Amino acid sequence: MYPHKPLRALLRSTMAAAVVAATLLVASCSTSTVESPSPISSSTSPASIDNQKCEKLVGFTIAPEAIGSADMPSGKAIITEAISMSAASAGTTSDGSAVDNPGNSTSIKTPAVPDHCQVTGSIDPLTNEAQPIGFRLSLPLEWNGNAIQLGGGGFNGTFRDTAGYISGQHSTGSTLTPLMRGYATINTDSGHAIANSPSSTSSSPTSQADATFDFALNDEMFQNFATDAYKKAKDASAAVIEEFYSHPAEKWMWFGSSEGGREGMLMAQQFPDDFDGIFAQNPVIGWSGLFTNFINTVQAVEKNDKAGAFDKGDILLVAQKTTETCDELDGIEDGVVSNYLACNDAMTPVLDELRCTDDSQQNCLSDDQMNVLSVVFTETELTPDLPSGMQSYPAFLFGGEMWSLADKIGDDPSLSYGDKDYANYLKYGVGAGKFVFSDDSNVDVVNDLDLNKIPNEVARVSSQMDTLNPDLSEFEANGGKLILHECTSDFAQSPAMGMNYYESVQDTVGSDNIDNFFRFFVSPGLDHGCGGTIDPDSIDENGTTTLGAQTSDGTKNGVPRNADWVTILEDWVLNGEEPGTEIVVTANSPADPFEVLASRPICAYPAYPHYEQGDASKAESYFCRVGKNSIRG
Repeated sequence: MYPHKPLRALLRSTMAAAVVAATLLVASCSTSTVESPSPISSSTSPASIDNQKCEKLVGFTIAPEAIGSADMPSGKAIITEAISMSAASAGTTSDGSAVDNPGNSTSIKTPAVPDHCQVTGSIDPLTNEAQPIGFRLSLPLEWNGNAIQLGGGGFNGTFRDTAGYISGQHSTGSTLTPLMRGYATINTDSGHAIANSPSSTSSSPTSQADATFDFALNDEMFQNFATDAYKKAKDASAAVIEEFYSHPAEKWMWFGSSEGGREGMLMAQQFPDDFDGIFAQNPVIGWSGLFTNFINTVQAVEKNDKAGAFDKGDILLVAQKTTETCDELDGIEDGVVSNYLACNDAMTPVLDELRCTDDSQQNCLSDDQMNVLSVVFTETELTPDLPSGMQSYPAFLFGGEMWSLADKIGDDPSLSYGDKDYANYLKYGVGAGKFVFSDDSNVDVVNDLDLNKIPNEVARVSSQMDTLNPDLSEFEANGGKLILHECTSDFAQSPAMGMNYYESVQDTVGSDNIDNFFRFFVSPGLDHGCGGTIDPDSIDENGTTTLGAQTSDGTKNGVPRNADWVTILEDWVLNGEEPGTEIVVTANSPADPFEVLASRPICAYPAYPHYEQGDASKAESYFCRVGKNSIRG
């Protein structure tokens, strides 16, 4: 395991001398400067860049003082690899957006790529025990003069594909990747590689599971994951971009989902002049509260010999109760809970009808299972006086249980931590309990961990990971634009957290001002990846799968989910074209030319798409209606 090191304040006070020494060491080989650089213009021909310039980036070094800030010391950065990548042309679709089996009935997941330079670098750690911060760039030879940073996911520890789609936009038909649009794209592993964990090569499945989390025992590595790696990777990448193109990037945008969404919100709150536009989807901004809920959930499921465990049939009971109670609240019985705020109110008094009684022990849930649902569908009380100000973590929303509730509570009682198919967020509860909150890899999270007895540790995690500052005035003053997107069938984090945050920003800046820089859209019926793709062969003529999950319109199209978020944000940032109050999303054929099979609006919060009349597979049959005007009640 990684040795536990002092906290951030102590790190900074003891490493100043090391940073100065590193600065002096690198000074002779640091990046050359460009006098009063101007952004690349439309008359410049980026394609004329000599491809050999790519390989010459190897060894390029950025001095520590060019990375981070006075409050965020850094080691030097160096480029360790630069590879010229040729455009992928074989099998390219008719619009040039994708490759790999065009015309095939299966989803096309491989994006087209242009000629580009793939660059990998590392930023030296400040202590010997920490790993370096890895960062990667894809630099197109035909550059549009701008850059996009892609957020991570989960606990990071790997690179995202900088030549690929933004999170949640895989297989979306004719959508060009940021790289194909000409953006320089970057990503970071956030300062640790799972493959480098001492546990990753263990023969023990439990130890292999630990490899995702054990970096957190080292405080510098956890601080990099929490905050520092994203700023440092951005600064180092900016220097590489200027070196390669002889121009700095004019505009910077961020796209991230889940943990990557939290990172984007972090940039708006803590580094408000670094990004001109940010898209954050399902961001895990209330991190300490969410992971408290994960720990509570795994304890409720696993205690007393898995007394609270669910199987697929048990989850079906919950899904059926939700459909029975809420499906018609949006004007159409189609298996999708679109009126999500009203559904939560409607389900609260009827959920207990699923509980077994003395008279009925069939098609019902035990007291232990009902306790699990209580952990999921009621707010989680937190230890008092958290630095973020969060007092509770909001309840999850009802709807889409057959698609994604199993990821949170499991649907196979035979599985345990370390097993390949163990529920992802039960795994997260165990891993975070062992390595983030308790710093004790041997703790029995299920039976012995009580967060109420370690409030200082919970407060430490809150101070590093929670991303809830509602004061975005500096981001707004710098011209920043922010789009938040929540999907209501998300059981990896509560969509209500984003709703609460939006309302707190609205309270801070005023309802008349918030639309100038912050837009918030909600997609009903989609899961954490905002996907919700269904195997067409599993759907009957009523649009119902064998497990009860239903599509949007009784066809085999699934809930419409495809939106070109890159274009929406770049139109706002680059062209001043504001998003409206609704966005039409589509369900597309997976085969070229990606025919639109169904469409539906998603609405600016707190409105939802209400069916009025006409063809239920067409967006014009819906309008955005405001029922309840707040998640707060």
